[in-house]
Amino acid sequence: MFVLRLIAFAVLVAIGTSLFAYAVKRDRKYLDFAFRLFKYALLLLAISGLFYVVERVLLVA
Repeated sequence: MFVLRLIAFAVLVAIGTSLFAYAVKRDRKYLDFAFRLFKYALLLLAISGLFYVVERVLLVA
């Protein structure tokens, strides 16, 4: 669980930095990178949540 929190913090910092770089430089690649990073972070969150649910179901059964 600690690793997931660490990854979430790193993703938030990377997205924030990318948005700041977009605000300063007005280069679209930073905004695209932030959006792509957000999509993959949501995918990782969904996969890890699915593993968590499956683990809970298997432990109960």
